[in-house]
Amino acid sequence: MAEIPIQRKERHSLGWLWLLILLAVLAAAWWWWTNRGTTTSTTTTDSTAVTAPATTPAPGSPAADSAAARGATTAPRADSAKPR
Repeated sequence: MAEIPIQRKERHSLGWLWLLILLAVLAAAWWWWTNRGTTTSTTTTDSTAVTAPATTPAPGSPAADSAAARGATTAPRADSAKPR
């Protein structure tokens, strides 16, 4: 009589699917955890802040040069406020 070798069928492992599901759940939990306290509120200005009076130094004076060095800006041009 001839011997017939019996071998088990190779099963397809679904471990990669469980790993993919676990990664998706972890990513969703991380996203929820980082965004749970975020709100879209506007910031308010401090009403107790002391502001300096707005003065414009004469052109060519040393004060005008130092104002430019401090980053003082001028009013925007009229055409720059138009929507694009």
